[in-house]
Amino acid sequence: MYVKLNPSYNRSLGGQVLAQNTYLEYVSGLDQVKEKVDNVRSSLGQGYMASFSVGYGFTPQFSMELGASYLKGKESQSSLTLRYTNSEEKSTYTLTGRLFSIDPAFVFSSKEKDAFGTYVSLGFPINFISFDSYYVGKEPGSYKTSEIHRRYTGSVSVGVSTKLGVSAKLNESLKIFGEIGFTYINFSPNESEVTSYDIGGHDSLSAFSASELKTVYKENVVKDYDYIDGQWVEDYNTNKPKVRQKFDTPFSYLSFSLGIKFYFFKKRHDSE
Repeated sequence: MYVKLNPSYNRSLGGQVLAQNTYLEYVSGLDQVKEKVDNVRSSLGQGYMASFSVGYGFTPQFSMELGASYLKGKESQSSLTLRYTNSEEKSTYTLTGRLFSIDPAFVFSSKEKDAFGTYVSLGFPINFISFDSYYVGKEPGSYKTSEIHRRYTGSVSVGVSTKLGVSAKLNESLKIFGEIGFTYINFSPNESEVTSYDIGGHDSLSAFSASELKTVYKENVVKDYDYIDGQWVEDYNTNKPKVRQKFDTPFSYLSFSLGIKFYFFKKRHDSE
């Protein structure tokens, strides 16, 4: 048996759309609005991750591992910019992911040569995920700044991971190794809740209704609208959470790690 300690740095794959930057410009005298939208390609699974695992070698070339990992992700940001003739307003949305994983994996190793060896692994991480959004912008109809924290939570999700590694034996009980890996995780929150709401530096959370503070996300959503003062307005119960369409949030990442492997119960074939 052995223990692995392998902190990693996770990077976004770059192909996943997490959010959008929107830029609106009001053209004076032309009664026009110009809109520009840019995709923010990122993942909430990026950042530094702490990991350890326990493994058991059935043969010199095959072992199984059970690990645990924790990540408080690197921030990702999007924005909404409104440009007028003589002024500009900008609102920002900052997203931060949290990820705790239980990582069962199968490891297939080559035979060691001159104390060096290679291996590949296939895992199916069981993920407990949440993420936070932090909004800063002007309060509608006011010159005061509002700050809103919202937390998104959901069900346990199962991902897929694969890693390629190289190890070097220092002695009969100790190895060092380096890994590069890819982990696919997709997260669809079930609900979100506002955890703080400040307007002009004052706590305003208690002034809002249940529908303004909590949202439930479902696959199928039916909305009712009333025609009021020349426009259609959504009709909903303010004493209950709003219901909105489910959406996916990317958590996949490419990982780079250096670690150490310590054998504490060693079978004969482990040294072969």
